[in-house]
Amino acid sequence: MADRDRTDRDQTLRADKADGRVVAPAGAAANKGWSLGGALGWLALALGTLGFIWFVSHQLGAGWEGRENQALSMVKDLKLPGMARSLSDSTIELSNQARDKGTFVGQFAWSASQIQGPNYTVKLNWMEGSEHKRAEYNVDLDGKTVVPAGPQAADFLKQAGATTVPSAPVAPAN
Repeated sequence: MADRDRTDRDQTLRADKADGRVVAPAGAAANKGWSLGGALGWLALALGTLGFIWFVSHQLGAGWEGRENQALSMVKDLKLPGMARSLSDSTIELSNQARDKGTFVGQFAWSASQIQGPNYTVKLNWMEGSEHKRAEYNVDLDGKTVVPAGPQAADFLKQAGATTVPSAPVAPAN
């Protein structure tokens, strides 16, 4: 019996294709329009998509742009164990000590640039004699931490009196 129904249905579909008509197979319900469940489902999908886009855009942006001064302050105010002064004040002390020895350390220039989100790089450029030097520090504004990025930064912290130079993020003492 089932084979006969299938054969009848196949013949009906072939005949409909030959006429160019599209007819629903036997037993199929006709579409009666929108259902409440379907409409609510699509609405929920649309709202979920908009909510996801808003969440991602706010997490990525989160207002971290243009906060170079905050990153600079975190590095300049850095004071590690053994340092009598902040890193910024240590630049003046190092310059004075070099002058007393008859050498030159100076022309300190600070800059900061955003890497991504709350992460910034702070650069300190200076001269020792006729040699240009640069120390870079990685700053996480969200975690409020600073990490020396490379040997020049670690050496400068040691010159500033730090007894230990961290390899892991440290929070500046306020």
